[in-house]
Amino acid sequence: MRRVLIPGLIAMVLISACTTTGGGGTAAPAPGKTVGAGDDPLRPVWTREFPQDDSYYIGIGASNTGNDAEDRKIAEERARSAIAAAISTKIHEEVNIVSRESTTGGTAFNYAEDRVSAEVEQSLTGVETVDTYSSKASGTWVYMRLSRELWERTQKEEMAALIKRITDFLAPVLDDYNRPLVTRIQQLVKARDLILESPYPGMLETVFYGEKGSLIDIVESFLKEHLDSLYTKVKPVSAELAVGTNLEFSVEMSSSVSARIGNLPLEVVDKTTGKQILTAVTDPEGTYSGEIKYTSLAMGKNQLVVRPDKEALKLSADVPEKEIIVDLQGITMGLKVLLPEDMNVPGVSGAVLSLFSRKDLPFKVDSRGGRDPYIEVEFVITDFPKVLEGAPDMAQVSAVITLVKKGKSMYSFESSPVKDGGLTPDQAHKRAVDKLMKELSSNNEFVEGILSALSLN
Repeated sequence: MRRVLIPGLIAMVLISACTTTGGGGTAAPAPGKTVGAGDDPLRPVWTREFPQDDSYYIGIGASNTGNDAEDRKIAEERARSAIAAAISTKIHEEVNIVSRESTTGGTAFNYAEDRVSAEVEQSLTGVETVDTYSSKASGTWVYMRLSRELWERTQKEEMAALIKRITDFLAPVLDDYNRPLVTRIQQLVKARDLILESPYPGMLETVFYGEKGSLIDIVESFLKEHLDSLYTKVKPVSAELAVGTNLEFSVEMSSSVSARIGNLPLEVVDKTTGKQILTAVTDPEGTYSGEIKYTSLAMGKNQLVVRPDKEALKLSADVPEKEIIVDLQGITMGLKVLLPEDMNVPGVSGAVLSLFSRKDLPFKVDSRGGRDPYIEVEFVITDFPKVLEGAPDMAQVSAVITLVKKGKSMYSFESSPVKDGGLTPDQAHKRAVDKLMKELSSNNEFVEGILSALSLN
């Protein structure tokens, strides 16, 4: 399974790691290349031609800022980084080989090579300084190396220690049927993250619980098994809901691999839009009762799914889900228009219907009787006596808007009075009513009051 890297490829990686960006740094020469004729003839050969030695990972670092102490520190860091980059390239190749040979076809350990390089650099031990060189013209150069044999031995020890750590804390959890399913999932996620954060995500070969292969594949397999073991029952599975009414629902969860579920994070999501409608947590027995607010739903049919909260559980794999179909229907309110008994204003009922239709309301208004609840609009009209002969007839109009539910007044609003005149009393009434309707069209106070009384806002 191990692949030997071509020395020239390693050298190229190391050289690129030695290159400075800004700050006056100096790059090592490419393999087989020599410096210019005007360069210092006393410079060591390794600064002119990259050393070749299959027994070592080699790093050459250089810096020329003009500060000797700082240049030495930078050059050493670059040399170590070059060694780490070469090792990470080798690890990356070996991981890809493991991935191709994996019987599960898993790709869970896809990762960035530069991140692995940083992880390797933090754990490098046994790096030795072979030589250094410094001059005013060339700055400071450092030649470092690490025994391949020592690194492979260290790598095996670190991998063995990581495998033991992970399997030691997983085994007691998986052995205990009474351990809540949530705890099992959390421990498996912890194991997965430890593997992915290590420099060897796909190289931890072992035998665990009768399964042989890459540990990351085994852990992912156990995670899938635990998630697949979930059985979810949701009530109701479908419901018709009127605007103003929330849906009461319940969830019961069980598992074939664990006696109890534990406090499992749940979410309710709109299947069409992906919008999260609700988050919740089950009780230790895996049950939850709550309500879905109608304000979080769209009018008409809503396809919702109830499932474990992937983000809360730090899961990337698919999780089992149960569907709820909620059909949200608008309500129709009745409308009653009252005028003084001895007065007639043509078109007043249509004007009131038009007033409500122009408002952005979550309900319809129907003037036909027999509906409950209903809105009552009572006009109060007062005629003014004529002071001068030939003067127009004047009238004052106000309206009382009342929400009536089950025979009881739930909300009432009284408008400010308005005045207008006409050639006849009927014309004065009509003009005053029209003027009042115009003022009410820009007034939302009574709308908010009705919505609040219906719990629709």
